[in-house]
Amino acid sequence: MKVPNPHKQLQPLVSYFSDQFRDLIQTVRHPGDSDEAKASFALFIAAAASFALVFFTDRADMTSATLVLCGFACFIAGIFLLTFHRGGTIAPDIAERLTPGCRIGLARISADLGVDGDAVILPEGESIIQFNASGASKIPNGALQTSLVLQEGSVGVTIPPLALPLWDHLRKEYGLTTPDGVEASLSAIREVLTVASELAETMATSIEGDDLVIEISGYHLFGECMITQAESPKCCTMFPCAACGLIGVILADATKSAWCYDRIVLSPESRTITITLRRYEQGM
Repeated sequence: MKVPNPHKQLQPLVSYFSDQFRDLIQTVRHPGDSDEAKASFALFIAAAASFALVFFTDRADMTSATLVLCGFACFIAGIFLLTFHRGGTIAPDIAERLTPGCRIGLARISADLGVDGDAVILPEGESIIQFNASGASKIPNGALQTSLVLQEGSVGVTIPPLALPLWDHLRKEYGLTTPDGVEASLSAIREVLTVASELAETMATSIEGDDLVIEISGYHLFGECMITQAESPKCCTMFPCAACGLIGVILADATKSAWCYDRIVLSPESRTITITLRRYEQGM
C-alpha cells in the first residue's frame, strides 16, 4: 500500500497561501486607487495614533484602556480589509498565459520568412529597436526605415522590442533613468525586477568571456516561460518577453551598443531564468 506524501498534498495549499500573501504585500506597497487599501491605511494610522497617545500620556485609567481597545479594533479592521481585498491583482496562472501566444506566433511567421536569428537589441536614435537576422547576416548600419531589412550583407526584420512599453512606463511613472555603463545598468535592472515590479526574488550577474550571464531566481510568472519554451527554446531568444527583453533594452540604451540574446535556459525547480547576452558592434 502506497503511503501518501503529506508534503506533496500540502504543496498546493502552501502555494495558494504564498500567492495570497504576495498579493497582500503588493496591495500594501502599491495601493493605487483602491478605496479598501486607502481605508485600511487610515485604520492603521488611527491604531498607531491610539497606541502612541496611550504610551506618551502613561495614564492607567479607563480612557487609556478605551484607546487601547480602539487601537486594536482599528488594526484588526485594517487587516480584515486588506486580507479580503482583491483589488487589481491578477491571478499568476492567468497572467502567465497572456503573451506566450503572441511570441510563438511571431517566431513561427519569422521562421517561415527565413528569419531565424536571435534577438539583437540596439539603439536607433532616441529609441531602441530589435533586429532578427536571416542566416549569417550582419547587424545593419545606419537608420532603419522599414521592418524588412534588405541591405548588402544584412537581411532580416526589425520590430519594437516587446519590453519597450514596459521601459517607457518605468521611465515615466517610476522615474527610471538611463545609467552609464554595464555595472550601473545591471544595478538598475536588479532594482526594477526585484523591487519596483516584484517579478523576481533575486538577480545575480557574472561575466564569462565576452558573455554577460544574468540569473533571475524566483520568477513569479515562470509558467509563461515554460509555455513558450515548450514550443521551442528558440522562441525565447528570438522574441524575449518584456521581463527578459527589458535587460537588453536598458543595456543598449546605457551603452549605445547592440546586445544579442545567445541563450535563455530555465530551471523549473527554483523558477530560475539564466540569460546569456553578448555585446556587438553594429556591422559585425
